[in-house]
Amino acid sequence: MFLKSSKGFPENFGYLNARLRARFGDFLAREDYRRLASRSLEDIEVFLLDTRYGKSFRRSLIEQSLSTHRKIEMALADTSASVLSHTRNMAMGEPEDLISVILSRADLQNGRLLVRYFFIGIPYEMQPRWHAYGTLPVRFFAQLWKSPSVAHGIDKCLAFDHPLARALARALEQVVKGSSLPASERALLSGMLVCQERVLDSHRTKNSALVKEYLARTIDVWNLNIWSRVFSGVMQKEKAAELYLKGGFSLSPERLQGSPEPAGLLDSTPWENILDRSKGGPAEIAPGGAMREFWRWQISLRRKDPLGIEVAIAFIAHQLVEWRNLDSLVVGVSMGFEGDAILEKLILAG
Repeated sequence: MFLKSSKGFPENFGYLNARLRARFGDFLAREDYRRLASRSLEDIEVFLLDTRYGKSFRRSLIEQSLSTHRKIEMALADTSASVLSHTRNMAMGEPEDLISVILSRADLQNGRLLVRYFFIGIPYEMQPRWHAYGTLPVRFFAQLWKSPSVAHGIDKCLAFDHPLARALARALEQVVKGSSLPASERALLSGMLVCQERVLDSHRTKNSALVKEYLARTIDVWNLNIWSRVFSGVMQKEKAAELYLKGGFSLSPERLQGSPEPAGLLDSTPWENILDRSKGGPAEIAPGGAMREFWRWQISLRRKDPLGIEVAIAFIAHQLVEWRNLDSLVVGVSMGFEGDAILEKLILAG
C-alpha cells in the first residue's frame, strides 16, 4: 500500500486505537525485566513460552540444531514482525498510510544491512535476520543479498520499480563510486525520506504533521550520530558538514557545525535529557542516547490523543523497544552479566 495513497478512503482511527489500547497490556512490565535479568536462558525460554511469543517459540523448537539463544532471537523477531504487520493491516485510509511510513523503518534497516554488506565486499552466504514488517518484501532483500556484484544488485533494485527500491539503488551507486559508508547510508536515508514525505503531503492533517515530526526527529538522530564522531575525534568537521541532513526537528546543520560541546548543542532542545542521563562519553551521547530519547518520546504519545496517530506511534514503539530490550537481556544473561548491569541497558519507559 505504501506510496499508493489512501486519501479519500474512510479512516478508522477510532476502531484502530480501541484495538491497540486493549493490547498495551500485552507488553512486559518493569518487574518482568527485573525478574528475568537475574535468571538463566532456560528460565527466559520457559517464561516466553507462556507469553504471546510462545507460538513463534514453539515453531523454533522444531529446529533442533538451534541454540537456546538463537531460538529466543527468532521468536522475538517473528512475533514482533507479526504484531507490527497486523497493526498496519487493521488500519484503513489515512492511518494505514501513516503507519506504513512509520514501519518503513524496516526497509531502512534492511537497506543499511545491504549497503554495509556490499561496502565490505566479502561474500557471506548466511543471511541476516531481516526486519519483516516493512513495505518491501523480505524476499526482495534476500535476493539482493545473493547478487554476485553491487552492479547486479543495483539492476535488481531498479527492476523492482518501487521508490524505496530506487532509493536503495542510489545508495548502492555511492558504494560503486567509492564513497564512504556514512555517505552511502546518508544517500539511503535521504532517498527514503523523500518517498515518505510524498505520502504525508497527500494528507496534510494534524496526524500527518506529527509523523512529519517523527521523520524530522529521525534526521536529528542521524545528525547527532555524525556530530558525535567529530566530538570523539574520529571524523573531521569538514567531512561531517557534507553528511549532515537538513530538515531536522531542532538541530540544524548550522547549529551542529557551530557547537563544539554537547551542552551547547543540546541545551533547550528536546534532546537535552541526554545530558542528564549520559555519563559524559561521546558514545553515550549519540547515537545510543539520542535513539533512547527518541523511543521515549514516541512512547510518551500514548495518551495525547485517543483518536489520533499518537496511539499507533506509541504502540509500535513499545513493540520495537520490547524486542530490543529482550534481545539485550538475552545477550547480557548469556554473557553472565549482573542483573543491574543488564537493566541499565534497557529502556524501561511508559
